[in-house]
Amino acid sequence: MRFLIRNDLTILLGLYFFSLPLGKTLWYPLFVMAMVGAYLLVKEIRDGGFSLGTKWLLFGGFFIWVPAIFSMINTVDFGRTLQFIGTYPLSFLAGYFIYNRLSDGVNVMSSVYVISVIVAFWGVLAIWQYVDPSNPFGPGGSHNQGIHTRDNPFVDGGLMMGVILGSLFSFLVFALWARGLNLLAIFFGLFIICLVYISGTRSAWLSVLVTLCAVPVVALLRGFKPSLKTYVVSLCLFSAVAIAGVFAYQQPGLQIKLNQTLTVFSNPTREGLDNTLSGRVDIWDDAIQLGLSSPIVGTGVNNFRYAQPLLPDPAGTRWITEWNKDGHELKGPSHTHQILLEAWSGAGVLGLVGLLAFFVWLARTTIQVGKTGSLLAVGALVALWAGFFPFNTHNNFYGGWMSAWFWVWMGISAGLIFRKGEARAV
Repeated sequence: MRFLIRNDLTILLGLYFFSLPLGKTLWYPLFVMAMVGAYLLVKEIRDGGFSLGTKWLLFGGFFIWVPAIFSMINTVDFGRTLQFIGTYPLSFLAGYFIYNRLSDGVNVMSSVYVISVIVAFWGVLAIWQYVDPSNPFGPGGSHNQGIHTRDNPFVDGGLMMGVILGSLFSFLVFALWARGLNLLAIFFGLFIICLVYISGTRSAWLSVLVTLCAVPVVALLRGFKPSLKTYVVSLCLFSAVAIAGVFAYQQPGLQIKLNQTLTVFSNPTREGLDNTLSGRVDIWDDAIQLGLSSPIVGTGVNNFRYAQPLLPDPAGTRWITEWNKDGHELKGPSHTHQILLEAWSGAGVLGLVGLLAFFVWLARTTIQVGKTGSLLAVGALVALWAGFFPFNTHNNFYGGWMSAWFWVWMGISAGLIFRKGEARAV
């Protein structure tokens, strides 16, 4: 029992990441985190009020939660909006549990090593799918995600390996780098880049680019002056990535995916952009119109799929299907595939302003931590940016597992920023 208590963060985080491709089982470790987090939060309040880290978490959460509450005024699906609002505190408590353990000095590297092993396991399965057409997870081609593959016979996959690794890339690499494991960090980073590319999830490609662009920014903030060795190693790394990219481009499935992504450059029109974005321009048009139909509070968070068909003349008609469940006759796209438009259509001006204010507040924290904080904390913040970059074209900010994903990274970030003995105002 003492072993479980001493290692509860590593065990629960490990179970959470291991469960990500398994469907609803990922909620079990999160629920345990939330229950323990609730106890710890009550204890903190009784002991004299909120710490700096707790205030940071609460402040960040209010940017999202408060506009969502106001969106209830005009929601087209009371139950779905209430579901997000009601479960949001549970996700916060799970994040608070992670923060509390890390801020108390629990060694995060145990979790880093466990998660790294899980990533390596996922990677082996994804590469197996990539090189072997007779693999047990499906034909692959444009998406090679191993156990995460949709409709594979083993688990309830959802093509989310790339999205997950898009955040983990910076966190794991920065953590290994901070421990002096430079060579391992480089090779493991290249391994993750390879996995993200063959995953075929293009929003995850953007996440990797966000991380790669963040590295020189962090170096400048910390006053790092590159040596000749740094330039040589960087040149070798870029060359290796370029050679690997040329090889991967020759594979039929990924070649089609990359060619589609570049369509807008050869055909710089709305049609070319729509093809590049897999038909999402129509969805974005409808999201804008939904926000205009209720500009102050939106049409309710977490229910774009039922609000979009109610437009008088929706652009994305090809996404609309018959739906006779929960009182809805029609169902449209699952979400807007764009974080800012998700806030605008679901929560109106309040949601959009709240989300923009959150990113400004997060940028302020990131700059300060980038200058004086630990590399571990910087890696966690970059992971948060990579997963929820404002111009990301895939993630649903109000979706179930993505909301929990957000709070996992908020908790890790806060725990590494506000470690006891290192706490600072941000």
